[in-house]
Amino acid sequence: MGKKKMQLLSVKNLYRQDVGATEKFDFVESGESFDFPEAIEVSEIRGKVTVFRLEDTVAVSGEYSADLTLICDRCLDNFETTVEFIFEREYTLDRKGESEESLYVDKRGDVDLTGPIHDELLLAIPTQNFCKADCEGICQGCGQNMNHEKCTCNIKSEITK
Repeated sequence: MGKKKMQLLSVKNLYRQDVGATEKFDFVESGESFDFPEAIEVSEIRGKVTVFRLEDTVAVSGEYSADLTLICDRCLDNFETTVEFIFEREYTLDRKGESEESLYVDKRGDVDLTGPIHDELLLAIPTQNFCKADCEGICQGCGQNMNHEKCTCNIKSEITK
């Protein structure tokens, strides 16, 4: 199964313009357009993108925020958060002599932002996720989520904070 095309931007108008011309785009996209790991649920991605016309390429610069539901690393409860991230990529106008790894403007004059947005969002998610700074976690003795009820098993558990 190939990657889904979440966000295609048409840069056809920039072809006819001089080097240095810019276009701006705003959008809101459902997170369902992506295949993320099970522990990450993306409800919405918002972005502001600026496209710059260069000599043989177009430079795309974007600022994004995404509404996520993650799993707390201490108590395993789901919680909602917002992650902000940016990206800058250059898309080649002419595919001649470019490697397969290069990003390019397709035949219709579109650039596909799906891959860069996906990659940058994954990199922006913290490696440790806590529902709140003072999350009590799960008792190692009885398995009780101590944010909801105090356990009565009398086993002292040390949680690395």
